[in-house]
Amino acid sequence: MLPTTIPLHIVSSRLYWISISLTHFRLMLLRRVVFPRHVVAPYARAYAARASPKSLPRRQHAPSAARQESASSTTGQTSSGAPRRAWLITGTFGVGLGFYTLQLYLAASKPCHNPHIADLAQQKDVAVRYDYTASSFDSDVGLSELLMGINGIRKKLAQKCHGEVLEVSCGTGRNLGYYSLNSASGIVSTLSFNDLSSQMIDVCRNKWETIYGFKARSGQLRHDLKVRFMTGSALEPMPLSPNGKKYDTIFQTMGLCSTAAPLQLLENIIAHLDTSKPDSRILLLEHGRSYMPWMNNILDESAEKHAELHGCWFNRDIGQLVQEAAEKTGMEIVGERRHHFGTTWVFELKPSDELVKRTSSSLGAPSTSVQTASNESTTWLNRIGWK
Repeated sequence: MLPTTIPLHIVSSRLYWISISLTHFRLMLLRRVVFPRHVVAPYARAYAARASPKSLPRRQHAPSAARQESASSTTGQTSSGAPRRAWLITGTFGVGLGFYTLQLYLAASKPCHNPHIADLAQQKDVAVRYDYTASSFDSDVGLSELLMGINGIRKKLAQKCHGEVLEVSCGTGRNLGYYSLNSASGIVSTLSFNDLSSQMIDVCRNKWETIYGFKARSGQLRHDLKVRFMTGSALEPMPLSPNGKKYDTIFQTMGLCSTAAPLQLLENIIAHLDTSKPDSRILLLEHGRSYMPWMNNILDESAEKHAELHGCWFNRDIGQLVQEAAEKTGMEIVGERRHHFGTTWVFELKPSDELVKRTSSSLGAPSTSVQTASNESTTWLNRIGWK
């Protein structure tokens, strides 16, 4: 049986030999004895770990010259690629803008070869041109009207239309998507489209079917809404609304530039307006002369070529025409705005108070023009296929 305690002489002898070993180790350190690396390395790592708890960073080798050159070239390409593209785009835009400005300056400074081209007597009738441009009209003017904000102006004016509505010079129906026709909040009861070009009317009719065909069949439009498409000149008597009344709103866009007699056209459409109502309106969106002489010089110089190509004279004084028609018929201009250096005109006209009183007092004796339109309505409707 082994003893439970260790004899004292054994403990003392062990302590003696430990002290001797430590003494010899101290002497070797003092004598700068060099120990092998595999003996010293574990002690060094243990001492470093005890001194700093974080692990030692990995040994980083200096990158080679080839690697440094490759990294610097990649960084240079990345940092200089974006500025190069930006400078290229900016330079191209600047050159294009400079070229356009130069052409604009040359056109503005060039004297007009026909200084009387703005006179109506000097401008020939080019309305027949629309028979050949109907199929491509939307694509020809779509981008320019979008960039100039014309679509927004069309929308604001179309949403003002109410009651019995007549759109004169409707063209391909570029205002179709903006009318208030919903079953819940629609304020348009009848909608009549008129244009001199039968090709334009065909495009307008097809566009109506595309936009509103399903809505009409599914009951999303007003149940009492009546729509009509008419081919004919707005210089002649036009039929009354489908409900047999004069119109509460007459809307025209870009029509005074394409007719041979713009003043007569304005007077004729005013004759078809219900002037007995103070809220009746005529809304016009036109383009014509600017309030800047240099811009008018450009318009006059290119007016004849533009008319032959697009069928409109865009250098007419629209403001003078509307003012003269209003004075002759007793209408009042309640809104006038101009855009794009004054070349885009927006008008809102209403019957003056005196005209409303005079018309209301003579309701029992309709004017000659309305009687003619009523008598000839059957001929008109039969001619356009409406029964």
